[in-house]
Amino acid sequence: MAHQDYLVCLDIGSSTIRLVVAEKKGEYALSVLGVGEAPADGVRKGAVADPDIVARSIQRALADLKKQTSIDVDHAYVSLGEPRVQTHIGKGAVSVSRADGEVTKEDVARVIEASEAALPRLGNREVIHTFPLFYSIDRDSGIREPVGLNGMKLEAETLFIAGFTTHIKNIFKAMEIAGLSVDDVLVSPYAASFHTLSKKQKEVGSMLLDIGAQTTNLAVFEEGTLVSLDVLPVGSGHITYDIGLGFEIDLASAERVKRNLGVFLEQGKKEIRLADFPKNFEETFSPKKLREIVSARLGDVFELVEKHLKRIGRSELLPGGVVLVGGGARLFDIQRMAREELHLPVEIGGSPSGISDHKELVVGPEWATAVGLVKYAASEYVSSGRSNSMFSLPISKRISKFLRSLIP
Repeated sequence: MAHQDYLVCLDIGSSTIRLVVAEKKGEYALSVLGVGEAPADGVRKGAVADPDIVARSIQRALADLKKQTSIDVDHAYVSLGEPRVQTHIGKGAVSVSRADGEVTKEDVARVIEASEAALPRLGNREVIHTFPLFYSIDRDSGIREPVGLNGMKLEAETLFIAGFTTHIKNIFKAMEIAGLSVDDVLVSPYAASFHTLSKKQKEVGSMLLDIGAQTTNLAVFEEGTLVSLDVLPVGSGHITYDIGLGFEIDLASAERVKRNLGVFLEQGKKEIRLADFPKNFEETFSPKKLREIVSARLGDVFELVEKHLKRIGRSELLPGGVVLVGGGARLFDIQRMAREELHLPVEIGGSPSGISDHKELVVGPEWATAVGLVKYAASEYVSSGRSNSMFSLPISKRISKFLRSLIP
């Protein structure tokens, strides 16, 4: 693999920027060459609010990468996870072009374009992902793969993911200032699914739930494709705020308490002493109250998730269960709480499967999006160099070309 063709992936989270550089080893294995981390300064609720400040954070992540490898990078796949992401369903219909009525790939491209043209005005948003849900040919509906079938009329129902133009434009600005070009932009939970959900889980029905610091991203899959996505404006950072307010302690101490929930709550003590958080802090408080604070906030998160599942008709109907990722997936007892609230099987994602070298660098649910980006990039890579099939498909309006035209 040529130097410039390393797989470089950047997860811009609401609290941390994570960078992974890897190369493809054979057909299925990946070798991690290095990683970098930095606080996500300039990011608010998952959105790049100040490109200049975010660019400096990206450069710090690049500097951290340099401690492990001498590789210079100038491009990256990037995640997008902010509450203004929207989903839209479009329906389109076209006449089959061939005289013998056989459906071709060109017909499929045209019907997807017709589906997008039928969308209502998106305002300040641009389509960044396109997922055909099913097709109909004449009177036959629910078809997953129409190419090669025969008929007169081809219809499609398509899921479109649209991002807020200003936020996506800010990603490109920050990357440009940091000296990196953008290979592609993927919505965070979709990216993470490449690492954490099996083909079987996507087929039978499952949900990826990414609990970050300021946002919670969810993606629901069924019959092998994404069927719904949402970004909720609440995350594990709000638990930190609740602990700080509930016990009248500073945020740094509240964060340390949150990170040590398991230690505190498993000891079974009647009171918790904070003598070490910070110096000369002598107050004590009740573990029961701490558990109530955490449970209340997580209850809010799971309530919003459950409302989404009810809205799309999937409440308690996902045999593949729920996979938790993101930093919030490390919260003590969260697997049990999620199972009780959502009434679904729950597991913690982030095991570095498919990584042949240095897998210890990307262990943990907080790395799921970055590693998912790598696996997506690997699936799109061809020997002639970097390539993304979504750029070449006429069925999808690629946001990168549009935004590059806007950047002076």
